[in-house]
Amino acid sequence: MFRSIKIAILGLLGFLGLLVSCSPRVATSFWKIGTPVDSIRPGYAVLYEGAKMRHCYPITEWTDTMPNYVGKGDTYHSLHHHGVAVESELMAYRIYFDKKQTIDPYCKRKPQLELAQSHWYPNDSLLAEGYGDDILRVSGTVGVGSVKYWNGKKHVHIEPVAERSERIVSSKKDQATIEVAVKGWEVESKVVDMTTRYTMKAGHRDMRCDVSLSEAVEGLCTGVQTIPAKAPNDQSQITNYQLENGVLLASWGTDWPVNDSVKYAKETVGLAVFIPKEYAGELVHDKQNNLCLLKKRTKLHFYLTCCGATKENHPVATTAEEWFAYLRKWAKRLK
Repeated sequence: MFRSIKIAILGLLGFLGLLVSCSPRVATSFWKIGTPVDSIRPGYAVLYEGAKMRHCYPITEWTDTMPNYVGKGDTYHSLHHHGVAVESELMAYRIYFDKKQTIDPYCKRKPQLELAQSHWYPNDSLLAEGYGDDILRVSGTVGVGSVKYWNGKKHVHIEPVAERSERIVSSKKDQATIEVAVKGWEVESKVVDMTTRYTMKAGHRDMRCDVSLSEAVEGLCTGVQTIPAKAPNDQSQITNYQLENGVLLASWGTDWPVNDSVKYAKETVGLAVFIPKEYAGELVHDKQNNLCLLKKRTKLHFYLTCCGATKENHPVATTAEEWFAYLRKWAKRLK
């Protein structure tokens, strides 16, 4: 017993020492795929997604007008890692640049900034050095903390819209904000503009989400997916907590992070969203998602977080019970 306590203490001290030594910071990543001609652009680099070689250059914003026009170029596949991303030394998140606008997490084995080297797709050498990786197959779900629309039976994506954009709002040493925005969203017999900003702080695994709308929407929602991304089963656990200060949605489960089940192992992941009391509405769910309707407001905010139980060297939780206990403490500090 004393030996295991000693090992646990040494492990914790080692983790804290590593966290201190890595100087907690945040960073952003946003890359447009181009051609060899773009080598004249500042920051041009050859990047890889697996074996796919790409000629890329960094951007701070991108706008897609008339994204629903049939035959128009596919912005999602025109961007390396498919959208804007932000990271702390503990966790990274990207926003898909398409109708899904889904938040997808990338987990760190050890506390460090990685996207400048891995660009979301670590190669075998980086993985051997202890780099993290994508840990969740979000498919068509809400992922963790994505903003969706509830049609009365299930969640649906943000479409149709006249214009869709993403950008890096700010990127400082200790805090960064990224944004996804739509103009001309046809919903509830009206046309709405919506801007969603995600802010991440150094030393944090969670993010704050701020939503602004030109006109309030009745069916706006957010939440967490089941893991695996299908109807709840013995492998996935979902739960809700009605706390004094708001509503906490959580899930825990194990699944393949990508379709490649040969190279990659299954990952055990915890997801959570906390909605402050003044913005939390009715709890709803469909076959893939645990959701909460957001009250009809033009401005509101909530929080999201994630844990990679099998990816992290020192996870905050290794079981569903530990994760749910951690979350209740986390949520009580939020407002």
